[in-house]
Amino acid sequence: MNTAKRFGFALVLTLTFSLVGNPPIDAQDRTVEKPTDPLLDTLNGEFRAQYRSALAESLERAGPMILEEGDDLILVRNGERTRVSVKPVEYHELKAVAHIPLAIFVMLSFAPDSTLAAPRIESLRHYRELMVEAHATLASRHFTREQSPRQQKIFAASFRFLDSVIGSGQVSRPALESFARQMGPLLLANVADATAAEMHALYQTAAAWKAQLSPAEWAAMHVVMIGPHMPRDQEASIQFFERILNEPIEGGRIIYAESLWKEQDALNLLATHLVDGATGEAFFGDPMRMHRDLLGDAAKVYLDAHPFKP
Repeated sequence: MNTAKRFGFALVLTLTFSLVGNPPIDAQDRTVEKPTDPLLDTLNGEFRAQYRSALAESLERAGPMILEEGDDLILVRNGERTRVSVKPVEYHELKAVAHIPLAIFVMLSFAPDSTLAAPRIESLRHYRELMVEAHATLASRHFTREQSPRQQKIFAASFRFLDSVIGSGQVSRPALESFARQMGPLLLANVADATAAEMHALYQTAAAWKAQLSPAEWAAMHVVMIGPHMPRDQEASIQFFERILNEPIEGGRIIYAESLWKEQDALNLLATHLVDGATGEAFFGDPMRMHRDLLGDAAKVYLDAHPFKP
């Protein structure tokens, strides 16, 4: 094949693949717009916009509220904020000592072998050094005469177990479980004392704030607790507010904002509860109905009537 023919053949192939692989230029330039659906897009979109507006309005009309963030309670009333710490230093000291056996357990519980690797033993040695430093401060802490011997017991038992593990370079599951069971009652005693310290501060704070509010304001009070997932069930301060506000469960005037660490996110959750609570009461006679999947009851009925048959 001469040069001219080869060139012509190549040109034909190029044009062929170009036309097959790419649409015409005018087709590329045209944008196909999906027509707006008057039901799914326009009308339903307006519902979502109005719902967002209702959330904002519900917060403006919510009245006074108490936010719990970390150690603090914050009373929000008429645009003013009053912050009070309700977890005193003795609360944290009792919990810190209770964490010592827990730390040892988590460092050893998931070790892949009973014979410990050098890096893990080094971590145990480092933790023991931290324990020695902390132990030297016990006399200056806020422990009562009844509490102090318990802290010494926790430290002493933890030192003994840690020293035996470091010395042998090994840990057995029965020995670790025995240590944990031995420590359990002492930890719960610290927990009981820490809880009492928190509850005392909560009672004092709530009583002072209630005295500042009118009966109508107290009746309209909402509480938003910001916290992690694990303590949500029977969380201590939630139980406290359920008692003093006479609320049977969390979800009405008391909201647990799970892992919503930004305050505005927690307030948005409160607004959602307010709007959905009013909606559930109006349509279904149950203010909690919208607090679970609206499709849930129908799904159960359908699944009961149509059992899965693989």
